[in-house]
Amino acid sequence: MKKVLMMFLALFAMVGLVACGGDDDQKVLAVIMPNATHGFTGESVKHATAAAERLATEAGYDYRVYTSGDVTAQAQQIETAIAEEVDVIVLWPHNGDELKQTAQSILDANIPLIVYDRLITNFDEDAELMGDNETIGEETGLYFNDYFATELAAGQVNILEFKGDNSTVPTQRSDGFWSTANDNFNLVQDWSTGWSKSTAQTQMETFLNSSEQATIESIKAVFTHDAEVAAGVLQAIEGYQGSATINIELVSAVSASRELLGMFDHYENLGIDQVTFSFSPAMVVEAIELAVDILDGEDVSGLYLVETEMVDNGNYETFMEGPVYTLRYSLEEEE
Repeated sequence: MKKVLMMFLALFAMVGLVACGGDDDQKVLAVIMPNATHGFTGESVKHATAAAERLATEAGYDYRVYTSGDVTAQAQQIETAIAEEVDVIVLWPHNGDELKQTAQSILDANIPLIVYDRLITNFDEDAELMGDNETIGEETGLYFNDYFATELAAGQVNILEFKGDNSTVPTQRSDGFWSTANDNFNLVQDWSTGWSKSTAQTQMETFLNSSEQATIESIKAVFTHDAEVAAGVLQAIEGYQGSATINIELVSAVSASRELLGMFDHYENLGIDQVTFSFSPAMVVEAIELAVDILDGEDVSGLYLVETEMVDNGNYETFMEGPVYTLRYSLEEEE
């Protein structure tokens, strides 16, 4: 199955476009999104392509799925979609603000636009759909407060933060966290990881191998913005062979992936608890459903937030039997 997935993603990386050749009179749905730079976007591309094909076919529409590696390529794909006179666009920007001028050209062409996941600030798209990033941050902060209640009552608790990139997503998560986290939490250092497991692992290894012993031993928790990032941090902690004692008790994440949940017991046995918040690659399907609603003549507008669910060592097995997790991995069962 992994081999099939890698072939699928490699094909996307080469061509950047999946299309259904329909009649000239058919309405056309276009999905424009980043390519598979890491596991989450790889899963998202699979869900977006499958949903676009299924929903468009069922409704009698044509569809296009464009993927790209950067803002410049994505801007060119937007121009292509406009030139092809598609009837609705779902846009997952690499970086919303950098793409703002090009995205405005969609509206200038009177093409309905749904922005997914990464927002474009001060922009007048038809609708936005995203995970509830602020709530994820806020709930993570509250979880940290409860977990370290005794330590916080006694004084300062040192933590690290590993962010995603410079888009609106990590900004919302970080702002949410620090809005609810106890004032006695002290941020020793933070990093931007580019959502990369290997980058996060290298950053954590560098911190552990270059910091003073007292600083390393003072860290009690790590707040990360992504499951793959958390996995990299945890591997660095587990592989550390220096003289300092690791006193990290809690590592947080976002996106309750199978790979992360599968290691909950392992790291608990090493003395590290985990908490993550659901943020599924299958959410993109909901944005495509809104686009189809527009093609069907329905009124679609405003901000749509996808609810999140807290998952920790106490409930992760139950979560893995629930609908969010099941939908996330449903495409694998069809292969």
